[in-house]
Amino acid sequence: MTEPALLHTGLDFGEGPRWHDGALWFSDFYRHGVFTLVDGVETRMATVEGQPSGLGWMPDGTLLIVSMTDRRVLRMGDDGVVREHADLGSLATWHCNDMVVAADGTAYVGNFGFDLEAGATPEPAALIRVTPDGDVSVAADDLMFPNGTVITPD
Repeated sequence: MTEPALLHTGLDFGEGPRWHDGALWFSDFYRHGVFTLVDGVETRMATVEGQPSGLGWMPDGTLLIVSMTDRRVLRMGDDGVVREHADLGSLATWHCNDMVVAADGTAYVGNFGFDLEAGATPEPAALIRVTPDGDVSVAADDLMFPNGTVITPD
């Protein structure tokens, strides 16, 4: 059995790791950044004041980023500029978190549903669908903290 190896230190709260184009991409909530890690070298790719979380890519290579506290999905194109892709505020009942993006560019974003840090009573939340054009709707509801989402081949 292979022994695990330490790849990186200095994370504050790493989230949403994804392997893409030969790099490990991840968010760090409290450093307000999206980073890559290649051969042990960390590079900040984007700054997200609303605490970044889930990451995914559109078919054209555009990076989608969940901005947790302002309940938005942002997009970053080849020019490196971060813009709003979708506002989830009308459907997310608390901070947004994880995201998975389908091959057609449809994103699915979870949210806490309640103020976890304040010790609020757990409440169900919706899994929000974001179309490639940025339209939002509920994909599924009455879920307890939809997180760790995946899309299976079927």
